[in-house]
Amino acid sequence: MASLPRRRPVATPELIRRQDQALSGTLRILRELGPTAFVLQAEESEEEPLRVYLGNPHSCSCSTFGKEKDLCKHICWLLLKKFKLPRDHEYALKLGLVEREINYVLKGHQVTPEPKITVNSTEELQVADDGYIKQKEIENEDVCPVCQEELFKKMRPVTYCRFGCGNSIHIECMKIWADHQKGLERDASVKCPLCREDFAPLKLILEEFRNCKRFVTAAEKQRLDKHLGVPCNNCRVCPVEGNCYKCTECAEYHLCHGCFRSICHPSHTFVFREKRNQKWRSVEQLLPLSTPGENLKSINSRENSHEEKNKEKFSCIPENIINSLPTVLVRKFSNLLDPGLQCRLCLKIFCLGQVARLLPCNHKFHRKCIDHWLHKENACPIDGHVVYNPLTWEDVPRKGKVNPLACQARNKLANQMEKELFIPGTGLFIKQIKPGYGSAKSQIHCNTKKNPSEFEQDLILNGFNCSHMRISESGQHSSLKTGHLKFSRYYSKISLS
Repeated sequence: MASLPRRRPVATPELIRRQDQALSGTLRILRELGPTAFVLQAEESEEEPLRVYLGNPHSCSCSTFGKEKDLCKHICWLLLKKFKLPRDHEYALKLGLVEREINYVLKGHQVTPEPKITVNSTEELQVADDGYIKQKEIENEDVCPVCQEELFKKMRPVTYCRFGCGNSIHIECMKIWADHQKGLERDASVKCPLCREDFAPLKLILEEFRNCKRFVTAAEKQRLDKHLGVPCNNCRVCPVEGNCYKCTECAEYHLCHGCFRSICHPSHTFVFREKRNQKWRSVEQLLPLSTPGENLKSINSRENSHEEKNKEKFSCIPENIINSLPTVLVRKFSNLLDPGLQCRLCLKIFCLGQVARLLPCNHKFHRKCIDHWLHKENACPIDGHVVYNPLTWEDVPRKGKVNPLACQARNKLANQMEKELFIPGTGLFIKQIKPGYGSAKSQIHCNTKKNPSEFEQDLILNGFNCSHMRISESGQHSSLKTGHLKFSRYYSKISLS
Protein backbone atom coordinates (compact mmCIF):
# COMPACT_ATOMS: atom_id res chain seq x y z
CA MET A 1 0.00 0.00 0.00
CA ALA A 2 1.41 3.38 -0.96
CA SER A 3 2.28 5.65 1.94
CA LEU A 4 0.35 8.85 2.36
CA PRO A 5 2.25 12.00 1.36
CA ARG A 6 3.39 14.39 4.07
CA ARG A 7 0.81 17.06 4.94
CA ARG A 8 1.30 20.71 5.85
CA PRO A 9 -1.12 22.53 8.15
CA VAL A 10 -0.40 25.89 6.49
CA ALA A 11 1.79 27.20 3.69
CA THR A 12 5.33 28.14 4.68
CA PRO A 13 6.76 31.56 3.67
CA GLU A 14 8.98 29.83 1.10
CA LEU A 15 6.02 28.00 -0.43
CA ILE A 16 4.03 31.26 -0.55
CA ARG A 17 6.93 32.89 -2.42
CA ARG A 18 7.02 30.06 -4.96
CA GLN A 19 3.26 30.21 -5.43
CA ASP A 20 3.60 33.93 -6.13
CA GLN A 21 6.28 33.17 -8.73
CA ALA A 22 4.02 30.58 -10.36
CA LEU A 23 1.01 32.91 -10.54
CA SER A 24 2.98 35.92 -11.81
CA GLY A 25 5.22 34.07 -14.28
CA THR A 26 4.41 32.51 -17.64
CA LEU A 27 5.10 28.84 -18.37
CA ARG A 28 4.09 26.90 -21.46
CA ILE A 29 3.09 23.30 -21.90
CA LEU A 30 5.23 21.93 -24.72
CA ARG A 31 3.96 18.35 -24.58
CA GLU A 32 1.55 16.29 -22.54
CA LEU A 33 3.10 12.98 -21.53
CA GLY A 34 -0.03 11.90 -19.70
CA PRO A 35 -2.94 13.24 -17.65
CA THR A 36 -0.58 14.46 -14.92
CA ALA A 37 2.79 14.51 -16.75
CA PHE A 38 3.92 17.53 -18.75
CA VAL A 39 6.94 19.08 -20.44
CA LEU A 40 7.14 22.77 -19.42
CA GLN A 41 9.31 25.72 -20.40
CA ALA A 42 9.40 29.27 -19.03
CA GLU A 43 8.64 32.18 -21.36
CA GLU A 44 11.74 33.51 -23.18
CA SER A 45 13.91 30.92 -21.42
CA GLU A 46 16.87 29.29 -23.13
CA GLU A 47 17.10 26.49 -20.56
CA GLU A 48 16.17 22.92 -21.33
CA PRO A 49 12.47 22.04 -21.01
CA LEU A 50 11.46 20.55 -17.66
CA ARG A 51 9.55 17.35 -17.01
CA VAL A 52 6.98 17.69 -14.24
CA TYR A 53 4.93 14.83 -12.79
CA LEU A 54 2.07 14.96 -10.32
CA GLY A 55 1.76 11.85 -8.19
CA ASN A 56 2.91 10.31 -4.94
CA PRO A 57 5.26 12.09 -4.57
CA HIS A 58 5.40 14.95 -7.08
CA SER A 59 8.61 15.34 -9.05
CA CYS A 60 10.28 17.93 -11.28
CA SER A 61 13.57 17.95 -13.18
CA CYS A 62 14.48 21.48 -12.01
CA SER A 63 17.44 22.12 -9.72
CA THR A 64 15.28 23.47 -6.87
CA PHE A 65 13.29 20.27 -6.54
CA GLY A 66 16.46 18.19 -6.93
CA LYS A 67 18.10 19.93 -3.95
CA GLU A 68 15.20 20.47 -1.57
CA LYS A 69 12.67 17.78 -2.57
CA ASP A 70 9.98 20.34 -1.94
CA LEU A 71 7.28 21.92 -4.09
CA CYS A 72 8.90 24.13 -6.76
CA LYS A 73 7.25 26.90 -8.77
CA HIS A 74 6.71 24.50 -11.70
CA ILE A 75 4.65 22.05 -9.61
CA CYS A 76 2.79 25.00 -8.07
CA TRP A 77 2.05 26.32 -11.58
CA LEU A 78 0.40 23.04 -12.58
CA LEU A 79 -1.66 22.85 -9.40
CA LEU A 80 -2.75 26.50 -9.34
CA LYS A 81 -3.02 27.51 -13.01
CA LYS A 82 -3.51 24.30 -14.96
CA PHE A 83 -5.83 22.54 -12.49
CA LYS A 84 -7.18 25.74 -10.84
CA LEU A 85 -6.69 24.68 -7.22
CA PRO A 86 -6.98 27.52 -4.67
CA ARG A 87 -3.55 28.32 -3.28
CA ASP A 88 -4.67 27.48 0.28
CA HIS A 89 -6.31 24.18 -0.75
CA GLU A 90 -5.12 21.11 1.13
CA TYR A 91 -3.97 19.39 -2.08
CA ALA A 92 -1.94 22.45 -3.14
CA LEU A 93 0.19 22.17 0.02
CA LYS A 94 1.02 18.46 -0.04
CA LEU A 95 4.25 16.99 -1.45
CA GLY A 96 2.26 14.35 -3.32
CA LEU A 97 -1.22 13.11 -4.12
CA VAL A 98 -2.58 9.57 -3.96
CA GLU A 99 -4.82 8.16 -6.69
CA ARG A 100 -8.06 9.28 -5.05
CA GLU A 101 -6.75 12.84 -4.74
CA ILE A 102 -5.41 12.85 -8.30
CA ASN A 103 -8.84 11.82 -9.58
CA TYR A 104 -10.42 14.67 -7.61
CA VAL A 105 -7.97 17.16 -9.17
CA LEU A 106 -8.65 15.83 -12.69
CA LYS A 107 -12.44 15.67 -12.33
CA GLY A 108 -13.04 18.30 -9.69
CA HIS A 109 -15.44 21.25 -10.07
CA GLN A 110 -12.54 23.69 -10.29
CA VAL A 111 -11.52 22.39 -13.73
CA THR A 112 -13.79 23.02 -16.73
CA PRO A 113 -12.63 20.62 -19.47
CA GLU A 114 -13.01 21.69 -23.07
CA PRO A 115 -15.43 19.41 -24.94
CA LYS A 116 -13.82 17.15 -27.48
CA ILE A 117 -15.22 17.74 -30.96
CA THR A 118 -15.95 14.55 -32.87
CA VAL A 119 -16.43 14.16 -36.60
CA ASN A 120 -20.19 14.06 -36.23
CA SER A 121 -20.41 17.17 -34.07
CA THR A 122 -18.25 19.27 -36.44
CA GLU A 123 -21.16 19.26 -38.86
CA GLU A 124 -23.04 21.44 -36.39
CA LEU A 125 -20.27 24.09 -36.50
CA GLN A 126 -20.50 26.86 -39.07
CA VAL A 127 -18.12 26.70 -42.02
CA ALA A 128 -16.49 29.86 -43.37
CA ASP A 129 -16.08 30.80 -47.03
CA ASP A 130 -12.49 29.46 -47.08
CA GLY A 131 -13.69 25.96 -46.13
CA TYR A 132 -12.45 26.16 -42.54
CA ILE A 133 -14.65 25.93 -39.45
CA LYS A 134 -15.57 29.38 -38.16
CA GLN A 135 -13.83 30.64 -35.06
CA LYS A 136 -15.80 30.24 -31.85
CA GLU A 137 -16.76 33.39 -29.99
CA ILE A 138 -14.21 34.02 -27.24
CA GLU A 139 -15.71 34.15 -23.74
CA ASN A 140 -14.32 36.15 -20.81
CA GLU A 141 -13.16 33.03 -18.97
CA ASP A 142 -11.45 31.35 -21.96
CA VAL A 143 -7.77 30.53 -21.44
CA CYS A 144 -4.99 29.47 -23.76
CA PRO A 145 -4.42 25.72 -23.21
CA VAL A 146 -0.64 26.12 -23.65
CA CYS A 147 0.18 29.01 -21.28
CA GLN A 148 -3.06 28.88 -19.19
CA GLU A 149 -3.45 32.68 -19.43
CA GLU A 150 -6.83 34.32 -20.01
CA LEU A 151 -7.09 35.38 -23.65
CA PHE A 152 -8.73 38.76 -23.07
CA LYS A 153 -6.48 39.57 -20.12
CA LYS A 154 -3.24 38.80 -21.98
CA MET A 155 -4.43 40.49 -25.23
CA ARG A 156 -2.02 38.61 -27.49
CA PRO A 157 -2.91 37.68 -31.09
CA VAL A 158 -4.78 34.38 -31.36
CA THR A 159 -5.34 31.70 -33.95
CA TYR A 160 -7.98 28.98 -33.84
CA CYS A 161 -8.61 25.32 -34.62
CA ARG A 162 -9.84 25.25 -38.23
CA PHE A 163 -10.71 21.54 -38.57
CA GLY A 164 -11.87 20.55 -35.09
CA CYS A 165 -13.25 22.53 -32.18
CA GLY A 166 -12.85 26.15 -33.38
CA ASN A 167 -11.34 27.26 -30.05
CA SER A 168 -8.70 30.02 -29.90
CA ILE A 169 -5.05 29.74 -28.83
CA HIS A 170 -2.27 32.33 -28.75
CA ILE A 171 -0.37 32.35 -32.05
CA GLU A 172 2.99 32.39 -30.28
CA CYS A 173 1.96 29.49 -28.03
CA MET A 174 0.75 27.48 -31.02
CA LYS A 175 4.05 28.11 -32.81
CA ILE A 176 6.00 26.82 -29.78
CA TRP A 177 3.62 23.84 -29.48
CA ALA A 178 4.23 22.99 -33.15
CA ASP A 179 8.02 23.29 -32.71
CA HIS A 180 7.97 20.46 -30.18
CA GLN A 181 5.84 18.05 -32.20
CA LYS A 182 8.11 15.31 -33.53
CA GLY A 183 8.30 14.48 -37.23
CA LEU A 184 6.21 17.46 -38.35
CA GLU A 185 6.78 18.60 -41.93
CA ARG A 186 5.97 22.04 -43.33
CA ASP A 187 3.00 20.82 -45.38
CA ALA A 188 1.57 18.82 -42.50
CA SER A 189 -1.15 19.90 -40.09
CA VAL A 190 -0.57 20.52 -36.39
CA LYS A 191 -2.73 18.67 -33.88
CA CYS A 192 -4.97 20.76 -31.63
CA PRO A 193 -3.96 20.70 -27.93
CA LEU A 194 -7.66 20.61 -26.99
CA CYS A 195 -9.57 18.31 -29.35
CA ARG A 196 -6.57 16.40 -30.84
CA GLU A 197 -7.97 16.93 -34.32
CA ASP A 198 -6.03 18.78 -37.04
CA PHE A 199 -5.61 22.38 -35.87
CA ALA A 200 -4.30 24.16 -39.00
CA PRO A 201 -1.56 23.73 -41.64
CA LEU A 202 1.89 24.43 -40.22
CA LYS A 203 2.70 26.92 -42.98
CA LEU A 204 -0.38 28.99 -42.03
CA ILE A 205 0.68 29.06 -38.37
CA LEU A 206 4.19 30.17 -39.38
CA GLU A 207 2.77 32.95 -41.58
CA GLU A 208 0.55 34.20 -38.76
CA PHE A 209 3.51 34.14 -36.39
CA ARG A 210 5.73 36.16 -38.78
CA ASN A 211 3.02 38.76 -39.36
CA CYS A 212 2.17 39.33 -35.70
CA LYS A 213 5.88 39.61 -34.81
CA ARG A 214 6.42 42.12 -37.61
CA PHE A 215 3.86 44.47 -36.08
CA VAL A 216 5.30 44.45 -32.56
CA THR A 217 5.99 48.13 -31.79
CA ALA A 218 9.13 49.64 -30.27
CA ALA A 219 7.13 50.79 -27.23
CA GLU A 220 6.08 47.20 -26.55
CA LYS A 221 9.77 46.24 -26.18
CA GLN A 222 10.63 49.00 -23.68
CA ARG A 223 11.48 48.14 -20.09
CA LEU A 224 8.52 48.18 -17.73
CA ASP A 225 10.21 50.71 -15.42
CA LYS A 226 9.85 53.32 -18.18
CA HIS A 227 6.49 55.08 -17.81
CA LEU A 228 5.90 55.75 -21.50
CA GLY A 229 4.29 59.08 -22.35
CA VAL A 230 4.53 60.34 -18.76
CA PRO A 231 6.71 63.48 -18.29
CA CYS A 232 7.86 64.88 -14.95
CA ASN A 233 5.99 68.14 -14.44
CA ASN A 234 9.00 69.64 -12.67
CA CYS A 235 12.22 68.64 -14.49
CA ARG A 236 10.40 67.72 -17.74
CA VAL A 237 12.22 64.41 -18.20
CA CYS A 238 10.13 62.14 -20.45
CA PRO A 239 9.47 59.35 -19.92
CA VAL A 240 9.82 59.06 -16.15
CA GLU A 241 11.97 56.07 -15.21
CA GLY A 242 11.87 54.13 -11.95
CA ASN A 243 9.37 55.26 -9.32
CA CYS A 244 6.68 57.50 -10.80
CA TYR A 245 4.50 59.65 -8.53
CA LYS A 246 1.02 60.86 -9.44
CA CYS A 247 -0.95 63.63 -7.75
CA THR A 248 -4.38 62.47 -6.62
CA GLU A 249 -5.96 65.92 -6.94
CA CYS A 250 -4.44 67.36 -10.15
CA ALA A 251 -5.17 65.85 -13.53
CA GLU A 252 -2.12 64.24 -15.16
CA TYR A 253 0.45 65.70 -12.74
CA HIS A 254 3.45 63.37 -12.31
CA LEU A 255 6.87 63.62 -10.69
CA CYS A 256 10.03 61.56 -10.96
CA HIS A 257 11.67 60.19 -7.81
CA GLY A 258 14.20 63.01 -7.53
CA CYS A 259 11.64 65.80 -7.84
CA PHE A 260 9.27 64.05 -5.44
CA ARG A 261 11.99 63.84 -2.79
CA SER A 262 12.82 67.53 -3.28
CA ILE A 263 9.30 68.40 -2.07
CA CYS A 264 7.90 69.68 -5.34
CA HIS A 265 4.13 70.19 -5.22
CA PRO A 266 3.92 69.41 -1.46
CA SER A 267 0.35 70.59 -0.83
CA HIS A 268 -1.33 67.55 -2.44
CA THR A 269 -1.23 63.82 -1.80
CA PHE A 270 0.47 61.35 -4.13
CA VAL A 271 0.35 57.71 -5.18
CA PHE A 272 3.20 55.90 -6.88
CA ARG A 273 4.13 52.87 -8.97
CA GLU A 274 7.44 51.27 -9.90
CA LYS A 275 6.42 49.80 -13.29
CA ARG A 276 3.83 50.95 -15.79
CA ASN A 277 1.92 47.66 -15.64
CA GLN A 278 1.37 48.03 -11.89
CA LYS A 279 -1.47 49.70 -10.02
CA TRP A 280 -0.93 53.01 -8.24
CA ARG A 281 -0.16 52.52 -4.54
CA SER A 282 -0.11 54.75 -1.49
CA VAL A 283 3.12 56.59 -0.64
CA GLU A 284 2.77 55.58 3.01
CA GLN A 285 5.34 52.83 2.65
CA LEU A 286 7.87 55.34 1.30
CA LEU A 287 7.53 57.75 4.23
CA PRO A 288 10.24 56.04 6.37
CA LEU A 289 12.70 56.86 3.58
CA SER A 290 11.83 60.56 3.72
CA THR A 291 13.98 63.13 5.48
CA PRO A 292 12.68 64.63 8.78
CA GLY A 293 12.02 68.00 7.13
CA GLU A 294 9.75 66.60 4.47
CA ASN A 295 6.06 67.20 5.06
CA LEU A 296 4.42 64.64 2.80
CA LYS A 297 0.81 63.62 3.23
CA SER A 298 -0.05 59.97 3.20
CA ILE A 299 -3.16 58.48 1.70
CA ASN A 300 -5.82 57.32 4.14
CA SER A 301 -8.93 55.32 3.38
CA ARG A 302 -11.06 58.42 2.94
CA GLU A 303 -8.61 59.90 0.42
CA ASN A 304 -8.47 56.58 -1.40
CA SER A 305 -12.23 56.64 -1.83
CA HIS A 306 -11.97 60.24 -3.03
CA GLU A 307 -9.39 59.12 -5.58
CA GLU A 308 -11.63 56.34 -6.85
CA LYS A 309 -14.47 58.86 -7.22
CA ASN A 310 -12.28 61.11 -9.38
CA LYS A 311 -10.64 58.30 -11.33
CA GLU A 312 -13.00 58.64 -14.29
CA LYS A 313 -12.45 62.40 -14.35
CA PHE A 314 -8.65 62.12 -14.43
CA SER A 315 -8.27 58.93 -16.50
CA CYS A 316 -10.60 59.50 -19.43
CA ILE A 317 -9.55 61.49 -22.49
CA PRO A 318 -11.61 64.41 -23.85
CA GLU A 319 -13.82 63.45 -26.77
CA ASN A 320 -12.16 65.93 -29.14
CA ILE A 321 -8.74 64.46 -28.32
CA ILE A 322 -9.97 60.95 -29.15
CA ASN A 323 -11.47 62.16 -32.43
CA SER A 324 -8.19 63.84 -33.39
CA LEU A 325 -6.26 60.55 -33.25
CA PRO A 326 -5.50 59.29 -36.79
CA THR A 327 -7.64 56.60 -38.41
CA VAL A 328 -7.08 54.14 -41.25
CA LEU A 329 -9.74 52.73 -43.57
CA VAL A 330 -9.15 49.03 -44.23
CA ARG A 331 -9.01 48.69 -48.01
CA LYS A 332 -8.19 45.89 -50.37
CA PHE A 333 -4.52 44.73 -50.17
CA SER A 334 -4.13 46.50 -46.80
CA ASN A 335 -1.50 45.03 -44.47
CA LEU A 336 -4.15 44.81 -41.77
CA LEU A 337 -5.79 41.98 -43.75
CA ASP A 338 -2.70 39.73 -43.43
CA PRO A 339 -3.17 36.49 -41.44
CA GLY A 340 -2.32 36.95 -37.78
CA LEU A 341 -3.18 40.66 -37.57
CA GLN A 342 -6.15 41.58 -35.43
CA CYS A 343 -7.51 44.05 -32.93
CA ARG A 344 -5.89 43.14 -29.63
CA LEU A 345 -8.91 44.28 -27.61
CA CYS A 346 -11.62 42.12 -29.17
CA LEU A 347 -9.16 39.57 -30.69
CA LYS A 348 -11.01 39.71 -34.01
CA ILE A 349 -9.52 40.29 -37.45
CA PHE A 350 -9.78 43.51 -39.46
CA CYS A 351 -12.27 43.36 -42.33
CA LEU A 352 -12.73 45.39 -45.50
CA GLY A 353 -14.46 48.71 -44.87
CA GLN A 354 -13.71 48.79 -41.15
CA VAL A 355 -11.93 51.77 -39.60
CA ALA A 356 -8.83 51.28 -37.44
CA ARG A 357 -7.50 53.93 -35.06
CA LEU A 358 -3.78 54.50 -34.55
CA LEU A 359 -2.38 55.40 -31.11
CA PRO A 360 0.86 57.38 -30.51
CA CYS A 361 2.66 54.09 -29.75
CA ASN A 362 1.67 52.81 -33.27
CA HIS A 363 -0.74 50.13 -32.07
CA LYS A 364 -3.87 49.77 -34.21
CA PHE A 365 -7.33 48.75 -32.99
CA HIS A 366 -10.89 48.77 -34.26
CA ARG A 367 -12.08 52.34 -33.83
CA LYS A 368 -15.12 51.32 -31.81
CA CYS A 369 -13.04 49.09 -29.53
CA ILE A 370 -10.32 51.61 -28.71
CA ASP A 371 -12.70 54.58 -28.43
CA HIS A 372 -14.69 52.69 -25.80
CA TRP A 373 -11.41 51.91 -23.98
CA LEU A 374 -10.13 55.52 -24.10
CA HIS A 375 -13.32 56.81 -22.53
CA LYS A 376 -12.23 54.94 -19.38
CA GLU A 377 -8.42 54.75 -19.59
CA ASN A 378 -5.73 57.18 -20.72
CA ALA A 379 -3.18 54.62 -21.89
CA CYS A 380 -2.65 52.00 -24.57
CA PRO A 381 -4.04 48.64 -23.39
CA ILE A 382 -0.98 46.79 -24.73
CA ASP A 383 2.11 48.71 -23.55
CA GLY A 384 0.63 51.26 -21.12
CA HIS A 385 1.83 54.25 -23.20
CA VAL A 386 -0.08 57.35 -22.02
CA VAL A 387 -2.13 58.75 -24.91
CA TYR A 388 -2.91 62.28 -23.73
CA ASN A 389 -0.92 64.52 -21.40
CA PRO A 390 -1.48 68.31 -21.48
CA LEU A 391 2.23 68.94 -20.93
CA THR A 392 3.35 67.11 -24.07
CA TRP A 393 0.28 66.98 -26.29
CA GLU A 394 0.83 68.29 -29.80
CA ASP A 395 -1.98 67.77 -32.27
CA VAL A 396 -1.28 67.94 -35.98
CA PRO A 397 -2.75 71.18 -37.37
CA ARG A 398 -5.42 70.55 -39.96
CA LYS A 399 -5.59 72.81 -43.00
CA GLY A 400 -3.35 75.43 -41.44
CA LYS A 401 -5.48 75.85 -38.31
CA VAL A 402 -3.85 76.30 -34.91
CA ASN A 403 -4.52 73.55 -32.40
CA PRO A 404 -6.60 75.23 -29.65
CA LEU A 405 -6.09 72.35 -27.20
CA ALA A 406 -2.31 72.54 -27.33
CA CYS A 407 -2.43 76.34 -26.98
CA GLN A 408 -4.82 76.05 -24.06
CA ALA A 409 -2.52 73.59 -22.30
CA ARG A 410 0.55 75.77 -22.84
CA ASN A 411 -1.29 78.91 -21.67
CA LYS A 412 -2.45 77.13 -18.54
CA LEU A 413 1.12 76.22 -17.70
CA ALA A 414 2.45 79.68 -18.55
CA ASN A 415 -0.08 81.40 -16.27
CA GLN A 416 1.17 79.54 -13.20
CA MET A 417 4.08 81.91 -12.37
CA GLU A 418 5.49 83.70 -9.34
CA LYS A 419 4.94 87.39 -8.57
CA GLU A 420 6.69 89.95 -10.70
CA LEU A 421 10.01 91.47 -9.59
CA PHE A 422 10.49 95.13 -10.54
CA ILE A 423 14.05 96.42 -11.07
CA PRO A 424 14.19 100.17 -10.29
CA GLY A 425 15.85 102.38 -12.88
CA THR A 426 15.63 99.84 -15.68
CA GLY A 427 11.95 99.81 -16.56
CA LEU A 428 11.97 96.00 -16.46
CA PHE A 429 9.78 93.37 -14.89
CA ILE A 430 11.33 89.94 -14.23
CA LYS A 431 9.00 86.97 -13.93
CA GLN A 432 10.56 83.72 -12.69
CA ILE A 433 8.50 80.72 -13.73
CA LYS A 434 7.83 78.10 -11.08
CA PRO A 435 9.68 74.82 -11.42
CA GLY A 436 7.68 72.51 -13.63
CA TYR A 437 5.72 75.20 -15.44
CA GLY A 438 6.47 76.78 -18.77
CA SER A 439 10.01 77.54 -19.89
CA ALA A 440 12.97 77.14 -17.57
CA LYS A 441 14.13 80.67 -18.43
CA SER A 442 13.03 83.81 -16.65
CA GLN A 443 11.15 86.38 -18.65
CA ILE A 444 11.99 90.11 -18.57
CA HIS A 445 9.43 92.52 -19.95
CA CYS A 446 9.82 96.24 -20.60
CA ASN A 447 7.60 98.63 -18.64
CA THR A 448 7.51 101.27 -21.39
CA LYS A 449 4.39 101.93 -23.42
CA LYS A 450 4.71 101.31 -27.12
CA ASN A 451 4.10 103.96 -29.77
CA PRO A 452 4.49 103.88 -33.57
CA SER A 453 8.00 105.37 -33.32
CA GLU A 454 9.32 102.57 -31.15
CA PHE A 455 10.58 99.14 -31.99
CA GLU A 456 11.13 96.07 -29.87
CA GLN A 457 14.47 94.31 -29.44
CA ASP A 458 14.59 90.83 -27.86
CA LEU A 459 17.69 90.12 -25.81
CA ILE A 460 18.87 86.93 -24.15
CA LEU A 461 20.68 87.81 -20.92
CA ASN A 462 22.51 84.59 -20.01
CA GLY A 463 19.36 82.63 -19.40
CA PHE A 464 16.87 85.55 -19.34
CA ASN A 465 14.57 86.58 -22.16
CA CYS A 466 14.56 90.40 -22.41
CA SER A 467 12.11 92.53 -24.34
CA HIS A 468 13.77 95.98 -24.58
CA MET A 469 11.89 98.98 -25.99
CA ARG A 470 13.94 101.72 -27.67
CA ILE A 471 12.86 104.84 -29.63
CA SER A 472 13.69 104.63 -33.32
CA GLU A 473 15.97 107.32 -34.67
CA SER A 474 14.51 107.14 -38.16
CA GLY A 475 10.97 107.90 -37.04
CA GLN A 476 9.74 105.37 -39.59
CA HIS A 477 7.23 102.63 -38.92
CA SER A 478 8.15 100.30 -36.08
CA SER A 479 10.30 97.35 -36.95
CA LEU A 480 11.35 94.20 -35.04
CA LYS A 481 14.98 93.28 -34.49
CA THR A 482 16.53 90.44 -32.52
CA GLY A 483 19.88 90.42 -30.75
CA HIS A 484 21.72 88.03 -28.44
CA LEU A 485 23.78 89.28 -25.46
CA LYS A 486 25.22 87.56 -22.41
CA PHE A 487 25.02 89.04 -18.90
CA SER A 488 25.44 87.77 -15.39
CA ARG A 489 22.43 86.14 -13.69
CA TYR A 490 22.70 88.67 -10.85
CA TYR A 491 20.10 91.37 -11.34
CA SER A 492 22.42 94.13 -10.00
CA LYS A 493 24.72 93.66 -12.96
CA ILE A 494 22.06 93.87 -15.65
CA SER A 495 22.52 97.05 -17.70
CA LEU A 496 21.08 98.32 -20.92
CA SER A 497 22.99 100.59 -23.30
